[in-house]
Amino acid sequence: MNTTNRSRLGRVAALLVGAAALQLGSGAALGQSQAPPTLTFDQSNSVYNRRIHAPQPPENVNWEERVTKLLREEPGDIVITGVGDMIFNQQISNLPEPDHRQLLRIMQEADIAYGNLEFSLNSHPELQRPFYNFRADPSFAWEVAAIGINLVSMANNHALDFGPEGLKECLRALDRAQITHAGAGLTLAAAHEPGTMGVQSQKTEFALLSYMRYWTAKYRCTDPNGPCLATINPATILLAGKDGKVEEAEGPVKGDIDAMEDDVVMAKRHNDVVMVALHNHDVSHHRAYGIQDHTPPNDEIMFRKAVDAGADMVLGTGPHVLRGIEIYKGKPIFYSLSNFIYQYRAPDKIPVDLIHQRDGEIARPTNVSVWDRRDPVKIFEGVMLRMTVNDEKLKRIELIPFTIDDEGPLYGVPRLASAARCKEIIAELQALSQPYGTTVVDKGWYAEVKL
Repeated sequence: MNTTNRSRLGRVAALLVGAAALQLGSGAALGQSQAPPTLTFDQSNSVYNRRIHAPQPPENVNWEERVTKLLREEPGDIVITGVGDMIFNQQISNLPEPDHRQLLRIMQEADIAYGNLEFSLNSHPELQRPFYNFRADPSFAWEVAAIGINLVSMANNHALDFGPEGLKECLRALDRAQITHAGAGLTLAAAHEPGTMGVQSQKTEFALLSYMRYWTAKYRCTDPNGPCLATINPATILLAGKDGKVEEAEGPVKGDIDAMEDDVVMAKRHNDVVMVALHNHDVSHHRAYGIQDHTPPNDEIMFRKAVDAGADMVLGTGPHVLRGIEIYKGKPIFYSLSNFIYQYRAPDKIPVDLIHQRDGEIARPTNVSVWDRRDPVKIFEGVMLRMTVNDEKLKRIELIPFTIDDEGPLYGVPRLASAARCKEIIAELQALSQPYGTTVVDKGWYAEVKL
């Protein structure tokens, strides 16, 4: 049995221990008190049960054979997968269709599988603060582990949707499921600590640091001794322009960048490979701002500064669409990995007509019923990152395109992309990466980044 298989057996064992918790629910399995009953709404009336796009017939593709060939390894290889935003509340690890199952298999067979956890694991629905309900019971951590994820960033604008108590419970649930996390903690110092992990039978040590950049400073920690997120906050300064005009310039606070650099330096002293996750919201997602598939120059600074300080790879999330890839000083920067699981509507908890009337992210074309509005196609596509590290050096970067259902019973669930959509996604990513001088090579149903 090779070393990679031994590593995976350990993860499988942990999943088996948690299987009962997933089936029984958090109250019974984890000994927590039951939350008071909450309002629910008839999902049969959900707008997503009204199809405005014809279901795509499955392609005659042997996905198992394709993925098996992709999962090639050599002695000493360590495989890291990465996906973007996960807003996740329904079990998908049991889906039987090959385009679902084989996509998840790529993560399940990786040594390290990263994603941005943009929902909370807690048993307190009554603590919900914003309009959206991005929450699952603590036992759902076993489902997160079951799809393959064992490393998550938590510095994002939904980590505190259920307040300090919700965050505390979420951290405990992740710890029970042995999912390493970074970017949030019971204190500000803890939020700046790296999540660290090794790979069984390998000496290479890995670390993840996680930060959020928002367009306001609303998530800056006010009590460093209480639950906090690690943030890189914005600042706007006034500049004297020509002819006496006053201009504004906006960018990240230098002190926050300095703190990130210090964190990276310290993490690199004790770990061999340091990953930095940056959850970037440079402006609102309101459709008035269009599709945000380009990183503003002032925001590129923090990605590159992470590499300057010693980071080996930088993983961007937040814009909910793909952005370009840059190989900077030999290290990869992924400016946005887009979405991965996007179950951000909750028709059983929030009436769907409210969603479609009040959500600024949904396009409002003229003469289209509120029930027939859908998100832009680019929101429901992405790539799964697959990196191979050997002897602490990055050996290969592969990109596996996927699409996400935008309506129907599998709303928000990813699947391997069809041949036509795969080609479109790869071409789109190449166009977004071209300004950085990066070459994305089409390999048929996936792509490789030229190092």
